[in-house]
Amino acid sequence: MRCLIRADATFETGTGHVMRCLTLAEELRARGHEVLLRGELGGITWLIERVSEAGVRHEHVHAHDLAWADEDAYSFDVVVVDSYVIDVDSVNAMARVTPTLAIVDADHRGLIVDLYLDQNLGAADFPWEHSLIGAPFALVRADIVRLKRDRLRPLTSPPRILSFMGGSDPTGAIVTVTRELLSLPMPVEVTLVVSPRWQDDVDALIADRPGFRSLAPTPALPELLAGADVVVSATGTSAWEVCTIGVPSMFIAVVDNQRPGLRALVEGGLSLGIDLTDLPAYPGTAPEIAHGVERLIAEESLRERLFSACNHVFDGQGARRVAAALEDIARSGR
Repeated sequence: MRCLIRADATFETGTGHVMRCLTLAEELRARGHEVLLRGELGGITWLIERVSEAGVRHEHVHAHDLAWADEDAYSFDVVVVDSYVIDVDSVNAMARVTPTLAIVDADHRGLIVDLYLDQNLGAADFPWEHSLIGAPFALVRADIVRLKRDRLRPLTSPPRILSFMGGSDPTGAIVTVTRELLSLPMPVEVTLVVSPRWQDDVDALIADRPGFRSLAPTPALPELLAGADVVVSATGTSAWEVCTIGVPSMFIAVVDNQRPGLRALVEGGLSLGIDLTDLPAYPGTAPEIAHGVERLIAEESLRERLFSACNHVFDGQGARRVAAALEDIARSGR
């Protein structure tokens, strides 16, 4: 099977679309299929390296342009489109000649395709036909699934906290999180994964503060997650990775489209959470962050409840299920 994946990463839109598509691409390659990732990578060094390390062929095109040519219909058996912006009519015209999966987040935008994937918690509230819905189809990469914990890990001493706000962090939320973590009353070891735009701000805050360190965005995130006792993260696609491993966590909504995911995580008892989308300007203050992290450290029963809920909901097999569904629609032909 020959699969075209169309997704973009930019500073403004983040890296989540490409990262979840890359997870699917790796599963397809493991099954012996050919994959081409077509799109903009935004000059984001660690993401470019990640695509290269995955062995996935990449073809650059301008962001948000479908870039579909007539001859592509003869070159690919199936297409995956993951975008909030690419022209709907263009996608629909493509889907009339080539089996197509659209990855969506609550809103299918009028796309008429063979199959929809909405991996978000609470997605069952949007019951479209021909859909792969919810956590069973979450695209969690194999490097993360291998780290899935079978029981709650005891806290290290001092507790290890990992915080990251997505691949680009357009709002600078990591600066707010850093300020709040600095206010914790107990000794902690804190690793902050910081977008280059905010590196100087964070480094100025943590200068000469024992136990705090900052890193640039890195493909080594799975290893950092494996060593963490508590995670503070934006409610992007990486939230499913945190939950799959089973690290007690506090998630933060930093843009409007993260609100439904945050609500589902908190209401489902999978994490603590805070909505910062109404914060007037970054970096602001959010004492709820420090309070939540204190609870995660101090309350073993809370950590146990969150771990058990995550372990029940996320089995890490989403990429396999989606790949199998792609194989099915590819066999349908046109």
